[in-house]
Amino acid sequence: MTILKRGASMVSALVMMISGAGAYNCSAEGTTVNDSNTNNTREIVIDGTTAQLKENMRYRGAGMVSANNSSRLLLDYKAEHPDVYEQIMEYMFGKEGIGITHLKLEMGADINSSSGTEPSVMRTEDEKADVTRGAAYQLAADAKKINPDLTLDMLWWSEPKWVSDASDVYAARYKWYKNTLDAAYETYGLEFDYVSAVQNERGADPEWVKYLSSHLKSEKGTPYDYSKIKIVGGEEVCTWGFADRMYEDSELMNVVDVVGSHYTSESTENAQKLAYEENKELWFSEASSPMAYAQGTYRYDGSGLAGINGTLDIANRIIGMYPNGKMTLYEYQPVVSAYYDGACYCQKQLISACDPWSGYYMLDSGFYMSLHFSQFIEKGWAFVDSGCYSDGKKGGDGHAIVDAVYSYMTATDTETGDYSTVITNTTSGPIQYDLKVSGLDKASSNVSVWETRGPDSIDGSYDENYFKKTEDITPTENGGAYTYAVTVKPNSIVTISTVTPKRTEYKNADESERTVLKLPYSDDFEYAGYPENYLSSRGNAPRYTTDQGGAFEVEKTDKGNMLVQQITADMKANEWGYTPEPVTTFGDDRWYNYSVNVDAAFATSQDAGSNYVGVGLRYTLGCNSYSGYWIKLYENGSWELKANDGTLSSGSIDGFDGTASHKLKVEAVNNVIRGYIDGNMVAEYTVNEGESLIGAGRASLFSSYNKNSFDNFSAEPVEGSDTYVTRFDETDSCFTFEGNWEHNLMSSFKNYKRTISDGTEGDSFTVNFEGTGFALSGETGENAILGVSIDGGDEQLVTVSRTGQREISCHFEGLSEGAHTAKVTIKSGKYTIDAMQVTGGKIPFEKKKPAKSESTKSGKSKLPIAVGAGICAAAAVGAVIYGIARKKRKENND
Repeated sequence: MTILKRGASMVSALVMMISGAGAYNCSAEGTTVNDSNTNNTREIVIDGTTAQLKENMRYRGAGMVSANNSSRLLLDYKAEHPDVYEQIMEYMFGKEGIGITHLKLEMGADINSSSGTEPSVMRTEDEKADVTRGAAYQLAADAKKINPDLTLDMLWWSEPKWVSDASDVYAARYKWYKNTLDAAYETYGLEFDYVSAVQNERGADPEWVKYLSSHLKSEKGTPYDYSKIKIVGGEEVCTWGFADRMYEDSELMNVVDVVGSHYTSESTENAQKLAYEENKELWFSEASSPMAYAQGTYRYDGSGLAGINGTLDIANRIIGMYPNGKMTLYEYQPVVSAYYDGACYCQKQLISACDPWSGYYMLDSGFYMSLHFSQFIEKGWAFVDSGCYSDGKKGGDGHAIVDAVYSYMTATDTETGDYSTVITNTTSGPIQYDLKVSGLDKASSNVSVWETRGPDSIDGSYDENYFKKTEDITPTENGGAYTYAVTVKPNSIVTISTVTPKRTEYKNADESERTVLKLPYSDDFEYAGYPENYLSSRGNAPRYTTDQGGAFEVEKTDKGNMLVQQITADMKANEWGYTPEPVTTFGDDRWYNYSVNVDAAFATSQDAGSNYVGVGLRYTLGCNSYSGYWIKLYENGSWELKANDGTLSSGSIDGFDGTASHKLKVEAVNNVIRGYIDGNMVAEYTVNEGESLIGAGRASLFSSYNKNSFDNFSAEPVEGSDTYVTRFDETDSCFTFEGNWEHNLMSSFKNYKRTISDGTEGDSFTVNFEGTGFALSGETGENAILGVSIDGGDEQLVTVSRTGQREISCHFEGLSEGAHTAKVTIKSGKYTIDAMQVTGGKIPFEKKKPAKSESTKSGKSKLPIAVGAGICAAAAVGAVIYGIARKKRKENND
């Protein structure tokens, strides 16, 4: 993680960092801070005679892992904004973008495999495989239209229960594999080039690998030649034990074509022998995308690209995979984050696409980093051994490359003589590289230099220096070689190439294009006005939903379409990691004061006391068992009003009919939560000082592992209150810090944008915003007292107890409409700030008409958004202060 300490003179210190002067009090784990590098010089010898010409060791390009729900919302982009979907797909798979050459799909099993559930194509042994479920196979079909040479692979995390419970597991598993291959071809015309035989990141079974290979090779009458499908083994985390097994088992050696490993740029001697002596391919078969929030963190680390899991760290992993591991393919997981914020590992992507109603997407800093490879090096190029080097070592979270000084990779087109060298500098000073080129047809050709780095000043745009050509160079002949020099600035990535990029300008989206999904919003799951095949084309997935547990699909019944939770306890697959009880979440995480309503019906069960349905709001963290406020109703008539997994109130309904449909409603107005059943309010709870308050979040539906059903969902604004918020990270420009704050610029995904700032007594910060109130959130582990002054008024004291991640520690409401400034000073204890949500401001709504199946009622709303320099424009909360507390839990900081 990157942790920076902030002194009082923020602007002058930042300017010194950006200029590379290095006087800022900065200690960034994973980044070498070494002012002696100012006059650093390094020679790169690019000798074409050292090009690695073995076919299995040539550059394979960039891969993508589509798994654990990460592609789900692309289905909605495709349906609601097909032109935008096409743009995103072109950026991922097209030659002018990342140019993905290999796509690996998760063979889903209806369990959570990290960030959500991938649905199973065969829930029972006799079911015909249905590859329309989930986004993966449709994504592959659309990607193949853009890049017909795209190779396909599939891998299992968990497997259907009928497979794991079979008397002959190998035969059942093979049936699952083969039927999936058959269905993918029958439905989409997909031909798979590879299958990953082992379970993702779990112990390998060599006998199963051999079984799979022999049966594929003996198949007759298949839609294409299954004997040509190559077998991928390994898929371990940071280890290469599978390579050792291959040397112990000659039959295993013969059937495996590729060995992959996850989250390591290094490989073992045995693994590298597989490449050199056995002609096997080695892949970085699951690898991270950048997790950094460059838009705000550049104000603190000078670039927004540095630190563990930052953009330059990921570039170093790609560069290091060949010289240190002889790996040829780097598979990003994920490329596009097409799931909602708050999912496990969120803020991890090259492209963000989580607002399908607006069509908004963002090309993140990692996208521009990827261009330094994809626009200059093509699949099939040969690595030039003399021009590849990486001195970084594994450290930090175990996956990162730390303490790197010299990091570069060179590859050449053996037919044309073109070559490209990618270099990173993660030190605090510039490094001059003297390049000496020989043995290539274009050794004497002019080269261009392309650079990505942070802004020139604190007032600059974070991406103003992304993917810019900085110079053209004519090499000088020198003793039979051609030489030239390039200076690589601190915290930057550079590509030097004889190749002209296919595209040189990329327009990133403006944040104002990210419009709010306006309330009221409803879904009766009929989708009138949509194409007739709307549901069948997407495996009957409802609009705008992402499942965290279970599987929610639309079914046609005698009462019309109903949303039904499909997974029962007796068919639930064995866990790969952890799956919450069935829950699907949908809508906009900027919804704050609103109600959600649904008609719910029980599937009759033997245990009415454990069969339940629920509806919720303010859902913020998909990685938790439960999230937000929700009303939970059991088949026996008992009920609970819940906050996350805690119970606020409970009771039971006399004479309850568990065979009938029941109307459930939950409503939140600031700190007041109400639950309704069949039109009757059964609970009202006021969140008082000393209790946790959950801020704005999405709607959700809950179920036990029973085939319970839902209909007539609606989300409506609450009259007389502010419906929406605008959320800001604490690294955004509307925050100014004074004192000795520690800024963690790479924290847990459970924190907004993966950043968090910690202060102690005497430290303070100022926020500027436009609206009628503000709320501060962040996990605080111990009691603190804050002094809060608004618009220069008297300081008010706020007591803050323990507060969970993404939960509100204090908020103010009832301010006059307009611009405000609040100063917050820590009077005693320690305090953590993660984000601010503002209510009562100006909100950007869609200008287009809603879909026909959506309610056309117009809700009470505010005005369009406008963000001024240094002011957070938004909505707000008022003159009542809440000190919020919650027992701290142990949580993983992944």
